[in-house]
Amino acid sequence: MRGCRYHLMDLPMALGQEQGDLLACLVKVLGGSREDFAEVGLERLSLDARHKGRIRYLATLRFESHRAFQECSLPPGCRLVRAPEAPDFTVPRVTHAPRVVVVGTGPAGLFCTLRLLAHGIQPIVLERGPRMDQRIQKVERLWNEGILDPEANAQFGEGGAGTFSDGKLTTRTGHMFTKHVLELFVQFGAKPEILYQAKPHIGTELIQDCVVRMRQWAEGQGAIFRFDTALQDLRWSRGRISAAVTRSGEEIPCDHLVLAPGHSARDTLEMLHRHAMGMERKPFAMGLRIEHPQELIDRAQYGVSAGHPSLGAADYKLVCNLGPDRAAYSFCMCPGGEVIQCASEPGGVVVNGMSRSRRDSGFANSGLVAKVNVQDFPSDHTLSGMHLQRTWEEAAFRAAGESYGAPAMSVEDFLRARATGKITRHRFRPKAVPADLRQCLPDFVVDQLAEALPVFDRKIRGFTSREALLLGIESRTSSPVRIVRGDNGQSITHPGVYPCGEGAGYAGGITSAAVDGIRIADLVADSAPVVDVSAIQ
Repeated sequence: MRGCRYHLMDLPMALGQEQGDLLACLVKVLGGSREDFAEVGLERLSLDARHKGRIRYLATLRFESHRAFQECSLPPGCRLVRAPEAPDFTVPRVTHAPRVVVVGTGPAGLFCTLRLLAHGIQPIVLERGPRMDQRIQKVERLWNEGILDPEANAQFGEGGAGTFSDGKLTTRTGHMFTKHVLELFVQFGAKPEILYQAKPHIGTELIQDCVVRMRQWAEGQGAIFRFDTALQDLRWSRGRISAAVTRSGEEIPCDHLVLAPGHSARDTLEMLHRHAMGMERKPFAMGLRIEHPQELIDRAQYGVSAGHPSLGAADYKLVCNLGPDRAAYSFCMCPGGEVIQCASEPGGVVVNGMSRSRRDSGFANSGLVAKVNVQDFPSDHTLSGMHLQRTWEEAAFRAAGESYGAPAMSVEDFLRARATGKITRHRFRPKAVPADLRQCLPDFVVDQLAEALPVFDRKIRGFTSREALLLGIESRTSSPVRIVRGDNGQSITHPGVYPCGEGAGYAGGITSAAVDGIRIADLVADSAPVVDVSAIQ
Protein backbone atom coordinates (compact mmCIF):
# COMPACT_ATOMS: atom_id res chain seq x y z
CA MET A 1 0.00 0.00 0.00
CA ARG A 2 1.38 3.39 -0.97
CA GLY A 3 1.78 6.03 1.70
CA CYS A 4 1.14 9.74 1.46
CA ARG A 5 3.36 11.76 -0.83
CA TYR A 6 5.35 14.61 0.74
CA HIS A 7 7.79 17.36 -0.17
CA LEU A 8 10.43 18.43 2.34
CA MET A 9 11.15 21.91 1.03
CA ASP A 10 14.20 24.19 1.27
CA LEU A 11 16.34 21.75 3.19
CA PRO A 12 19.86 23.23 3.57
CA MET A 13 22.62 20.99 2.23
CA ALA A 14 26.37 21.52 2.35
CA LEU A 15 28.18 21.30 -0.98
CA GLY A 16 28.55 17.65 -1.90
CA GLN A 17 25.70 16.51 0.31
CA GLU A 18 23.26 16.77 -2.61
CA GLN A 19 25.11 13.85 -4.23
CA GLY A 20 24.99 11.71 -1.10
CA ASP A 21 22.45 9.51 0.66
CA LEU A 22 19.15 11.40 0.47
CA LEU A 23 17.37 8.77 2.51
CA ALA A 24 19.85 9.31 5.35
CA CYS A 25 19.10 13.05 5.19
CA LEU A 26 15.39 12.36 5.64
CA VAL A 27 15.98 10.08 8.61
CA LYS A 28 18.23 12.70 10.22
CA VAL A 29 15.72 15.52 9.79
CA LEU A 30 12.40 13.68 10.29
CA GLY A 31 13.47 10.84 12.56
CA GLY A 32 12.35 7.23 12.33
CA SER A 33 14.10 4.57 10.27
CA ARG A 34 15.00 4.10 6.63
CA GLU A 35 12.05 1.74 6.25
CA ASP A 36 9.66 4.64 6.93
CA PHE A 37 10.42 6.29 3.58
CA ALA A 38 9.99 5.20 -0.03
CA GLU A 39 10.40 6.72 -3.50
CA VAL A 40 12.95 9.24 -2.23
CA GLY A 41 14.39 11.68 -4.74
CA LEU A 42 15.24 15.26 -5.54
CA GLU A 43 12.29 17.41 -6.58
CA ARG A 44 14.23 20.68 -6.80
CA LEU A 45 17.79 21.82 -6.16
CA SER A 46 18.86 25.45 -6.10
CA LEU A 47 22.13 27.08 -5.18
CA ASP A 48 22.15 29.56 -2.29
CA ALA A 49 25.20 31.78 -2.88
CA ARG A 50 24.08 34.82 -0.88
CA HIS A 51 26.91 34.32 1.59
CA LYS A 52 30.17 33.74 -0.30
CA GLY A 53 31.84 32.05 2.65
CA ARG A 54 28.93 29.66 3.20
CA ILE A 55 27.60 28.59 -0.16
CA ARG A 56 25.10 25.77 0.09
CA TYR A 57 22.23 24.10 -1.72
CA LEU A 58 18.56 24.33 -0.85
CA ALA A 59 16.87 21.06 -1.73
CA THR A 60 13.29 19.88 -1.97
CA LEU A 61 13.09 16.14 -1.36
CA ARG A 62 10.11 14.07 -2.42
CA PHE A 63 9.13 10.85 -0.67
CA GLU A 64 6.27 8.62 0.38
CA SER A 65 5.55 7.56 3.95
CA HIS A 66 2.82 6.13 6.21
CA ARG A 67 4.15 8.08 9.18
CA ALA A 68 2.62 11.14 10.80
CA PHE A 69 5.01 14.11 11.08
CA GLN A 70 3.14 16.61 13.27
CA GLU A 71 5.84 16.73 15.96
CA CYS A 72 8.89 17.12 13.72
CA SER A 73 11.32 19.98 14.43
CA LEU A 74 12.61 21.23 11.09
CA PRO A 75 15.66 23.36 10.27
CA PRO A 76 14.95 27.12 9.95
CA GLY A 77 13.22 27.90 6.65
CA CYS A 78 12.48 24.24 5.93
CA ARG A 79 8.86 23.12 5.36
CA LEU A 80 7.11 19.76 5.10
CA VAL A 81 4.03 19.74 2.87
CA ARG A 82 1.80 17.21 1.19
CA ALA A 83 2.86 16.86 -2.43
CA PRO A 84 0.37 18.12 -4.99
CA GLU A 85 -1.27 15.70 -7.37
CA ALA A 86 0.76 15.12 -10.51
CA PRO A 87 -0.73 16.90 -13.56
CA ASP A 88 -2.56 14.73 -16.04
CA PHE A 89 -1.12 15.27 -19.52
CA THR A 90 -3.47 12.90 -21.30
CA VAL A 91 -5.35 14.44 -24.21
CA PRO A 92 -8.52 13.62 -26.15
CA ARG A 93 -8.06 12.15 -29.63
CA VAL A 94 -10.08 13.55 -32.50
CA THR A 95 -12.43 11.45 -34.61
CA HIS A 96 -11.86 13.31 -37.86
CA ALA A 97 -8.38 14.80 -38.05
CA PRO A 98 -8.13 18.15 -39.81
CA ARG A 99 -5.37 18.92 -42.30
CA VAL A 100 -2.73 20.86 -40.37
CA VAL A 101 0.48 22.49 -41.58
CA VAL A 102 3.07 23.55 -38.98
CA VAL A 103 5.62 26.14 -40.11
CA GLY A 104 8.94 25.90 -38.25
CA THR A 105 10.77 23.17 -36.32
CA GLY A 106 11.92 25.28 -33.39
CA PRO A 107 10.61 24.42 -29.91
CA ALA A 108 7.16 25.88 -30.64
CA GLY A 109 6.66 24.01 -33.91
CA LEU A 110 8.23 20.77 -32.72
CA PHE A 111 6.33 20.49 -29.44
CA CYS A 112 3.14 21.54 -31.22
CA THR A 113 3.74 18.62 -33.60
CA LEU A 114 4.23 16.15 -30.74
CA ARG A 115 1.02 17.31 -29.11
CA LEU A 116 -0.96 17.20 -32.36
CA LEU A 117 0.12 13.59 -32.79
CA ALA A 118 -1.15 12.82 -29.30
CA HIS A 119 -4.53 14.17 -30.43
CA GLY A 120 -4.44 11.89 -33.47
CA ILE A 121 -3.56 14.67 -35.92
CA GLN A 122 -0.70 14.01 -38.35
CA PRO A 123 0.64 17.39 -39.51
CA ILE A 124 2.89 18.37 -42.37
CA VAL A 125 5.83 20.33 -40.94
CA LEU A 126 7.66 22.85 -43.12
CA GLU A 127 11.22 23.93 -42.32
CA ARG A 128 13.09 26.36 -44.54
CA GLY A 129 16.47 25.02 -43.45
CA PRO A 130 18.03 21.54 -43.68
CA ARG A 131 18.14 18.55 -41.38
CA MET A 132 20.43 18.70 -38.38
CA ASP A 133 23.53 17.06 -39.85
CA GLN A 134 23.54 19.31 -42.91
CA ARG A 135 22.74 22.35 -40.80
CA ILE A 136 25.68 21.74 -38.47
CA GLN A 137 28.02 21.55 -41.47
CA LYS A 138 26.75 24.89 -42.80
CA VAL A 139 27.07 26.56 -39.40
CA GLU A 140 30.60 25.26 -38.95
CA ARG A 141 31.48 26.64 -42.38
CA LEU A 142 30.28 30.09 -41.30
CA TRP A 143 32.23 29.90 -38.05
CA ASN A 144 35.42 28.55 -39.61
CA GLU A 145 35.45 30.15 -43.06
CA GLY A 146 33.10 33.12 -42.75
CA ILE A 147 30.75 31.82 -45.47
CA LEU A 148 27.04 32.40 -44.77
CA ASP A 149 24.17 30.28 -46.10
CA PRO A 150 21.00 32.40 -45.59
CA GLU A 151 18.87 29.24 -45.33
CA ALA A 152 21.14 27.17 -43.06
CA ASN A 153 22.67 28.98 -40.09
CA ALA A 154 22.26 29.41 -36.34
CA GLN A 155 18.75 30.80 -36.91
CA PHE A 156 17.34 28.51 -39.64
CA GLY A 157 17.28 24.73 -39.83
CA GLU A 158 16.08 21.75 -37.81
CA GLY A 159 15.49 22.76 -34.20
CA GLY A 160 15.38 26.52 -34.73
CA ALA A 161 17.56 29.11 -33.01
CA GLY A 162 17.56 27.25 -29.67
CA THR A 163 19.60 24.45 -31.24
CA PHE A 164 22.70 26.65 -31.10
CA SER A 165 22.40 28.02 -27.58
CA ASP A 166 23.06 27.08 -24.01
CA GLY A 167 19.95 24.95 -24.05
CA LYS A 168 18.62 26.83 -21.01
CA LEU A 169 15.18 25.65 -19.97
CA THR A 170 14.53 28.21 -17.23
CA THR A 171 11.21 30.00 -17.62
CA ARG A 172 8.93 32.26 -15.62
CA THR A 173 5.70 31.12 -17.26
CA GLY A 174 4.62 28.96 -14.31
CA HIS A 175 2.45 26.87 -16.67
CA MET A 176 1.85 23.23 -15.77
CA PHE A 177 3.13 22.23 -19.22
CA THR A 178 6.61 23.35 -18.15
CA LYS A 179 7.13 20.07 -16.30
CA HIS A 180 5.75 18.18 -19.28
CA VAL A 181 8.30 19.87 -21.58
CA LEU A 182 11.16 18.87 -19.27
CA GLU A 183 9.88 15.29 -19.08
CA LEU A 184 9.71 15.09 -22.86
CA PHE A 185 13.28 16.34 -23.18
CA VAL A 186 14.38 13.60 -20.76
CA GLN A 187 12.35 11.02 -22.67
CA PHE A 188 14.27 11.96 -25.82
CA GLY A 189 17.74 11.94 -24.31
CA ALA A 190 18.31 14.89 -21.96
CA LYS A 191 19.87 14.21 -18.58
CA PRO A 192 17.30 13.52 -15.80
CA GLU A 193 18.88 16.25 -13.65
CA ILE A 194 16.95 18.90 -15.59
CA LEU A 195 13.80 17.72 -13.81
CA TYR A 196 14.97 19.09 -10.48
CA GLN A 197 17.57 21.74 -11.28
CA ALA A 198 16.45 25.29 -10.45
CA LYS A 199 18.26 26.46 -13.61
CA PRO A 200 18.05 23.48 -15.96
CA HIS A 201 20.11 23.45 -19.12
CA ILE A 202 20.85 20.76 -21.70
CA GLY A 203 23.79 22.07 -23.70
CA THR A 204 23.84 22.67 -27.42
CA GLU A 205 25.23 19.29 -28.49
CA LEU A 206 22.67 17.37 -26.43
CA ILE A 207 19.68 19.47 -27.44
CA GLN A 208 20.63 18.78 -31.06
CA ASP A 209 20.39 15.05 -30.35
CA CYS A 210 17.05 15.49 -28.55
CA VAL A 211 15.57 17.42 -31.47
CA VAL A 212 16.55 14.74 -33.98
CA ARG A 213 15.08 11.97 -31.78
CA MET A 214 11.84 13.93 -31.38
CA ARG A 215 11.56 14.40 -35.11
CA GLN A 216 12.30 10.73 -35.84
CA TRP A 217 9.67 9.64 -33.32
CA ALA A 218 7.16 12.08 -34.81
CA GLU A 219 7.85 10.72 -38.30
CA GLY A 220 7.18 7.24 -36.98
CA GLN A 221 3.78 8.45 -35.77
CA GLY A 222 2.84 9.83 -39.16
CA ALA A 223 4.07 13.44 -39.15
CA ILE A 224 5.64 14.52 -42.44
CA PHE A 225 8.67 16.81 -42.22
CA ARG A 226 9.61 18.83 -45.30
CA PHE A 227 13.10 20.32 -44.94
CA ASP A 228 14.57 22.93 -47.27
CA THR A 229 10.98 24.05 -47.83
CA ALA A 230 10.35 27.73 -47.15
CA LEU A 231 6.90 29.22 -46.74
CA GLN A 232 6.42 31.76 -49.51
CA ASP A 233 2.73 32.68 -49.33
CA LEU A 234 -0.71 31.71 -48.03
CA ARG A 235 -3.98 31.00 -49.79
CA TRP A 236 -7.47 31.75 -48.53
CA SER A 237 -10.92 30.38 -49.34
CA ARG A 238 -14.24 31.63 -47.95
CA GLY A 239 -12.42 33.73 -45.39
CA ARG A 240 -10.18 30.96 -43.98
CA ILE A 241 -6.75 29.56 -44.62
CA SER A 242 -6.84 26.96 -47.40
CA ALA A 243 -3.20 26.31 -48.36
CA ALA A 244 0.43 27.03 -47.62
CA VAL A 245 2.49 27.99 -50.66
CA THR A 246 6.15 26.99 -50.71
CA ARG A 247 8.97 28.81 -52.45
CA SER A 248 8.80 26.31 -55.31
CA GLY A 249 5.16 27.27 -55.90
CA GLU A 250 3.68 24.08 -54.45
CA GLU A 251 0.35 24.58 -52.66
CA ILE A 252 -0.18 22.37 -49.59
CA PRO A 253 -3.88 22.26 -48.63
CA CYS A 254 -4.69 22.78 -44.96
CA ASP A 255 -7.59 23.52 -42.62
CA HIS A 256 -5.30 25.02 -39.98
CA LEU A 257 -1.81 26.51 -40.21
CA VAL A 258 0.39 26.85 -37.12
CA LEU A 259 2.78 29.71 -37.74
CA ALA A 260 5.93 29.20 -35.63
CA PRO A 261 8.68 30.68 -37.82
CA GLY A 262 11.05 32.02 -35.15
CA HIS A 263 12.08 35.62 -34.58
CA SER A 264 14.39 35.87 -37.62
CA ALA A 265 12.02 34.91 -40.46
CA ARG A 266 11.76 38.47 -41.68
CA ASP A 267 10.56 37.57 -45.16
CA THR A 268 7.64 35.73 -43.55
CA LEU A 269 6.70 38.84 -41.57
CA GLU A 270 6.87 40.91 -44.75
CA MET A 271 4.57 38.43 -46.48
CA LEU A 272 2.07 38.58 -43.61
CA HIS A 273 2.19 42.36 -43.69
CA ARG A 274 1.28 42.29 -47.39
CA HIS A 275 -1.76 40.21 -46.47
CA ALA A 276 -2.69 42.83 -43.82
CA MET A 277 -2.55 40.23 -41.06
CA GLY A 278 -3.13 41.78 -37.65
CA MET A 279 0.27 42.60 -36.15
CA GLU A 280 1.54 45.15 -33.68
CA ARG A 281 4.92 46.58 -32.80
CA LYS A 282 6.54 45.12 -29.70
CA PRO A 283 9.44 46.28 -27.50
CA PHE A 284 12.61 44.23 -27.52
CA ALA A 285 16.23 44.72 -26.43
CA MET A 286 19.54 45.03 -28.20
CA GLY A 287 23.17 45.52 -27.30
CA LEU A 288 26.37 43.50 -27.20
CA ARG A 289 27.91 40.29 -25.88
CA ILE A 290 30.37 40.55 -23.01
CA GLU A 291 32.96 37.81 -22.47
CA HIS A 292 35.13 37.13 -19.40
CA PRO A 293 37.45 34.35 -18.29
CA GLN A 294 35.16 31.93 -16.45
CA GLU A 295 37.57 31.92 -13.51
CA LEU A 296 36.88 35.63 -12.94
CA ILE A 297 33.13 35.01 -12.71
CA ASP A 298 33.63 31.93 -10.50
CA ARG A 299 35.71 33.91 -8.01
CA ALA A 300 33.25 36.79 -7.94
CA GLN A 301 30.21 34.56 -7.46
CA TYR A 302 31.58 31.70 -5.34
CA GLY A 303 34.40 33.31 -3.35
CA VAL A 304 36.50 30.74 -1.51
CA SER A 305 34.22 27.96 -2.75
CA ALA A 306 35.23 28.53 -6.38
CA GLY A 307 36.45 25.27 -7.89
CA HIS A 308 34.45 23.00 -5.59
CA PRO A 309 33.48 19.85 -7.53
CA SER A 310 29.81 20.34 -6.64
CA LEU A 311 29.78 23.75 -8.30
CA GLY A 312 29.65 24.12 -12.02
CA ALA A 313 30.67 27.21 -13.95
CA ALA A 314 29.12 30.23 -12.23
CA ASP A 315 26.43 32.31 -13.87
CA TYR A 316 24.97 35.72 -13.10
CA LYS A 317 21.88 37.82 -13.69
CA LEU A 318 22.24 41.59 -13.66
CA VAL A 319 19.71 44.40 -14.00
CA CYS A 320 20.18 48.16 -13.87
CA ASN A 321 17.03 50.29 -13.95
CA LEU A 322 17.73 53.66 -15.52
CA GLY A 323 14.47 55.54 -15.19
CA PRO A 324 11.05 55.27 -16.85
CA ASP A 325 11.12 52.70 -19.66
CA ARG A 326 14.92 52.45 -19.59
CA ALA A 327 17.00 49.55 -18.29
CA ALA A 328 20.06 47.51 -19.15
CA TYR A 329 20.46 43.89 -18.18
CA SER A 330 22.27 40.63 -18.82
CA PHE A 331 20.56 38.29 -21.27
CA CYS A 332 20.98 34.60 -22.03
CA MET A 333 24.09 34.23 -19.89
CA CYS A 334 26.26 31.27 -20.99
CA PRO A 335 28.68 29.91 -18.36
CA GLY A 336 31.64 28.06 -19.82
CA GLY A 337 30.46 28.94 -23.32
CA GLU A 338 31.42 30.89 -26.40
CA VAL A 339 30.12 33.83 -28.39
CA ILE A 340 28.87 32.67 -31.79
CA GLN A 341 28.06 34.24 -35.14
CA CYS A 342 24.29 34.05 -35.73
CA ALA A 343 23.87 36.03 -38.96
CA SER A 344 21.01 34.94 -41.20
CA GLU A 345 20.96 37.76 -43.78
CA PRO A 346 23.77 38.70 -46.18
CA GLY A 347 25.51 41.88 -45.11
CA GLY A 348 24.50 41.72 -41.43
CA VAL A 349 26.26 40.58 -38.26
CA VAL A 350 24.46 39.10 -35.25
CA VAL A 351 26.03 37.44 -32.20
CA ASN A 352 24.64 35.22 -29.47
CA GLY A 353 25.98 32.84 -26.84
CA MET A 354 26.26 29.05 -26.75
CA SER A 355 27.39 26.49 -24.17
CA ARG A 356 27.92 22.78 -24.42
CA SER A 357 26.62 20.50 -21.69
CA ARG A 358 29.89 20.50 -19.70
CA ARG A 359 30.23 24.29 -19.82
CA ASP A 360 33.98 23.91 -19.86
CA SER A 361 35.21 26.40 -22.48
CA GLY A 362 37.02 28.50 -19.86
CA PHE A 363 35.01 31.62 -20.84
CA ALA A 364 31.73 33.11 -19.65
CA ASN A 365 29.61 35.30 -21.87
CA SER A 366 26.29 37.08 -21.69
CA GLY A 367 24.17 39.45 -23.67
CA LEU A 368 24.48 42.98 -22.32
CA VAL A 369 21.38 44.64 -23.69
CA ALA A 370 19.20 47.71 -23.27
CA LYS A 371 15.48 48.21 -23.68
CA VAL A 372 14.22 49.34 -27.07
CA ASN A 373 10.70 50.72 -26.82
CA VAL A 374 8.32 51.20 -29.74
CA GLN A 375 8.85 54.95 -29.31
CA ASP A 376 12.47 54.32 -30.31
CA PHE A 377 11.51 52.75 -33.62
CA PRO A 378 12.31 54.85 -36.70
CA SER A 379 8.68 55.05 -37.88
CA ASP A 380 5.13 53.93 -37.18
CA HIS A 381 5.42 51.12 -39.73
CA THR A 382 4.44 47.75 -38.24
CA LEU A 383 7.84 46.28 -39.15
CA SER A 384 9.90 49.31 -38.12
CA GLY A 385 11.49 47.44 -35.21
CA MET A 386 12.72 44.83 -37.68
CA HIS A 387 14.07 47.61 -39.89
CA LEU A 388 15.89 49.06 -36.86
CA GLN A 389 17.53 45.72 -36.15
CA ARG A 390 18.63 45.32 -39.75
CA THR A 391 20.12 48.83 -39.91
CA TRP A 392 22.46 48.19 -37.00
CA GLU A 393 23.30 44.62 -38.02
CA GLU A 394 24.52 46.06 -41.33
CA ALA A 395 26.54 48.67 -39.42
CA ALA A 396 28.20 45.85 -37.46
CA PHE A 397 28.98 44.05 -40.71
CA ARG A 398 30.75 47.14 -42.04
CA ALA A 399 32.62 47.58 -38.75
CA ALA A 400 33.85 43.98 -39.08
CA GLY A 401 35.45 44.85 -42.42
CA GLU A 402 32.41 43.64 -44.37
CA SER A 403 32.95 40.13 -43.08
CA TYR A 404 31.14 37.71 -40.81
CA GLY A 405 33.59 38.31 -38.07
CA ALA A 406 32.39 40.33 -35.09
CA PRO A 407 33.36 43.90 -34.26
CA ALA A 408 35.05 43.83 -30.86
CA MET A 409 36.16 46.36 -28.26
CA SER A 410 37.49 46.22 -24.73
CA VAL A 411 35.10 47.34 -22.02
CA GLU A 412 37.65 49.93 -20.91
CA ASP A 413 37.70 51.48 -24.40
CA PHE A 414 33.92 51.40 -24.63
CA LEU A 415 33.54 53.28 -21.35
CA ARG A 416 36.22 55.83 -22.31
CA ALA A 417 34.69 56.29 -25.76
CA ARG A 418 37.96 55.55 -27.50
CA ALA A 419 38.93 52.86 -29.99
CA THR A 420 42.53 51.79 -29.36
CA GLY A 421 42.16 48.56 -31.35
CA LYS A 422 43.42 46.48 -28.42
CA ILE A 423 41.32 43.41 -27.63
CA THR A 424 41.96 40.55 -25.24
CA ARG A 425 41.99 36.81 -25.97
CA HIS A 426 38.67 35.28 -26.93
CA ARG A 427 36.98 32.21 -28.43
CA PHE A 428 34.95 33.87 -31.18
CA ARG A 429 34.98 32.36 -34.67
CA PRO A 430 35.77 33.14 -37.45
CA LYS A 431 37.47 36.29 -36.11
CA ALA A 432 37.03 39.29 -33.82
CA VAL A 433 37.75 42.60 -35.58
CA PRO A 434 38.84 45.59 -33.46
CA ALA A 435 36.26 48.32 -33.99
CA ASP A 436 34.39 51.16 -32.31
CA LEU A 437 31.26 49.42 -31.05
CA ARG A 438 29.68 52.75 -30.17
CA GLN A 439 29.16 53.18 -33.93
CA CYS A 440 27.30 49.87 -34.14
CA LEU A 441 24.35 50.74 -31.92
CA PRO A 442 21.85 53.60 -31.48
CA ASP A 443 23.01 56.32 -29.10
CA PHE A 444 20.23 55.58 -26.61
CA VAL A 445 21.42 51.96 -26.36
CA VAL A 446 25.07 53.00 -26.00
CA ASP A 447 24.15 55.46 -23.25
CA GLN A 448 22.20 52.82 -21.27
CA LEU A 449 25.02 50.28 -21.51
CA ALA A 450 27.66 52.84 -20.53
CA GLU A 451 25.64 53.86 -17.49
CA ALA A 452 24.97 50.28 -16.40
CA LEU A 453 28.47 48.81 -16.75
CA PRO A 454 29.96 50.54 -13.66
CA VAL A 455 26.92 49.41 -11.67
CA PHE A 456 27.49 45.82 -12.77
CA ASP A 457 31.17 46.11 -11.81
CA ARG A 458 30.13 46.90 -8.24
CA LYS A 459 28.06 43.72 -8.19
CA ILE A 460 30.64 41.47 -9.87
CA ARG A 461 34.20 42.49 -9.16
CA GLY A 462 36.22 42.66 -12.36
CA PHE A 463 33.21 42.92 -14.66
CA THR A 464 34.67 45.97 -16.42
CA SER A 465 38.32 44.96 -16.05
CA ARG A 466 40.83 44.71 -18.90
CA GLU A 467 39.95 41.00 -19.16
CA ALA A 468 36.42 41.84 -20.35
CA LEU A 469 35.68 41.96 -24.08
CA LEU A 470 32.61 43.26 -25.91
CA LEU A 471 31.49 41.78 -29.25
CA GLY A 472 28.59 42.93 -31.38
CA ILE A 473 25.88 43.06 -31.98
CA GLU A 474 23.16 41.24 -30.01
CA SER A 475 19.97 42.29 -31.79
CA ARG A 476 17.73 39.20 -31.92
CA THR A 477 16.73 39.02 -28.26
CA SER A 478 13.05 38.69 -29.20
CA SER A 479 10.65 39.45 -31.99
CA PRO A 480 9.99 43.17 -32.60
CA VAL A 481 6.39 42.37 -33.61
CA ARG A 482 3.48 40.37 -32.26
CA ILE A 483 1.07 38.60 -34.61
CA VAL A 484 -2.15 39.28 -32.72
CA ARG A 485 -4.28 36.25 -31.89
CA GLY A 486 -7.55 35.78 -30.06
CA ASP A 487 -8.52 33.52 -27.18
CA ASN A 488 -8.98 30.69 -29.69
CA GLY A 489 -5.31 30.99 -30.67
CA GLN A 490 -6.13 32.19 -34.18
CA SER A 491 -5.12 35.38 -35.93
CA ILE A 492 -7.71 38.06 -35.22
CA THR A 493 -7.80 38.91 -38.93
CA HIS A 494 -7.14 35.60 -40.69
CA PRO A 495 -9.05 32.59 -39.27
CA GLY A 496 -7.29 29.26 -39.35
CA VAL A 497 -3.82 30.76 -38.83
CA TYR A 498 -2.38 30.13 -35.34
CA PRO A 499 0.57 32.45 -34.52
CA CYS A 500 2.84 30.56 -32.15
CA GLY A 501 6.08 30.83 -30.21
CA GLU A 502 8.82 33.39 -29.98
CA GLY A 503 8.69 34.63 -33.56
CA ALA A 504 5.00 35.43 -33.24
CA GLY A 505 5.65 37.36 -30.03
CA TYR A 506 4.32 34.84 -27.49
CA ALA A 507 7.41 33.31 -25.91
CA GLY A 508 10.89 34.18 -24.69
CA GLY A 509 12.99 31.03 -24.74
CA ILE A 510 13.01 27.30 -25.39
CA THR A 511 10.62 26.23 -22.66
CA SER A 512 8.06 29.01 -23.04
CA ALA A 513 8.05 28.48 -26.81
CA ALA A 514 7.51 24.73 -26.33
CA VAL A 515 4.68 25.41 -23.86
CA ASP A 516 3.06 27.78 -26.34
CA GLY A 517 3.30 25.14 -29.05
CA ILE A 518 1.51 22.62 -26.83
CA ARG A 519 -1.24 25.12 -25.99
CA ILE A 520 -1.79 25.93 -29.66
CA ALA A 521 -1.99 22.23 -30.56
CA ASP A 522 -4.77 21.82 -27.99
CA LEU A 523 -6.65 24.76 -29.50
CA VAL A 524 -6.31 23.25 -32.98
CA ALA A 525 -7.65 19.94 -31.67
CA ASP A 526 -10.54 21.72 -29.94
CA SER A 527 -11.91 22.58 -33.37
CA ALA A 528 -12.32 18.89 -34.30
CA PRO A 529 -14.69 16.15 -32.96
CA VAL A 530 -13.29 14.11 -30.06
CA VAL A 531 -13.53 10.35 -29.53
CA ASP A 532 -11.25 9.08 -26.75
CA VAL A 533 -8.31 9.86 -24.50
CA SER A 534 -4.63 9.03 -25.03
CA ALA A 535 -1.38 10.11 -23.43
CA ILE A 536 1.55 11.36 -25.49
CA GLN A 537 4.22 8.69 -25.75
